[in-house]
Amino acid sequence: MISICIPTYNYNVKKLVADLSQQCKTAAVDFEIIVLEDGSDEKHVAENKSIENIAGAKHIVNSENFGRSITRNTLADMAKGDKLIFIDCDSEIPDSQYITRYIEHRDYDVVCGGTTYKKTQYSPEISLRYTFGTKVEETPASQRNQAPYSAFTTNNMMVSKKIFEKIRFCKSLRKYGHEDSLFGFDLQKNNIAILHIDNPVIHIGIESNEIFLAKTRAGIENLVAMRHMQEVSPDFFNHIRLYRHYAKLKKMCLLWTVKLTYTIWNKAIERHLQRSKRPKLLIFNLYKIGYLCRIISN
Repeated sequence: MISICIPTYNYNVKKLVADLSQQCKTAAVDFEIIVLEDGSDEKHVAENKSIENIAGAKHIVNSENFGRSITRNTLADMAKGDKLIFIDCDSEIPDSQYITRYIEHRDYDVVCGGTTYKKTQYSPEISLRYTFGTKVEETPASQRNQAPYSAFTTNNMMVSKKIFEKIRFCKSLRKYGHEDSLFGFDLQKNNIAILHIDNPVIHIGIESNEIFLAKTRAGIENLVAMRHMQEVSPDFFNHIRLYRHYAKLKKMCLLWTVKLTYTIWNKAIERHLQRSKRPKLLIFNLYKIGYLCRIISN
């Protein structure tokens, strides 16, 4: 049996659920679809309530927002299937073979399908998130398999329930950021292989430049907070490219130059990242390392 798990926050998932249900029926596979509202507002809960009329679908509501980690753990605990497919709520299924491709790889313990974007999605208001997505996230399986743990994401993955019972999301992470990274690190630490395949979902919930920058800062703040969590191994930070850059700069005694540059130029950099039609990812990366240095020094 396949359990499709959709953690949901203030998003209409009716079309996503209907498409998945139809594909499962066409593939003649035993399935269930569980939608768990993680503190969504009344409007979106009401919109999604009708998915209970879709074959195989369940709609469950948490009035409190518990965060991405606890919500995914809860979905896995509810699931009856031996294979769990996790899909983010702001996803669209690009073709009719999505479920079939996962079924063809059900002998593997962890399978990542990837992410893609449509050219028609671009607009200046979302240029930063769109550029990041198309340049960083939208990569073929052949490339992701060269560094399978670094390329690991949970927005579109299939995992064996027996593996999830051993490797779970860190319940202490209530805020946004690096839940996926830590889960991937734990898989690597336990020598659990990851297979990447070309079975992407379309990311349709692209945030505005301002919101994406705010979420980037929140993720960095959460990364720094993780340094003080007993559940997080110190080796985890070697798994994070941003933190490796920080450690290298610290070793070279260059942190002061980064902090000074960030202090002087951060407003100009933010304007570029928020207003440019073609924002530079190099500048985005400089912004992130500068913000990390600032947060740690404070």
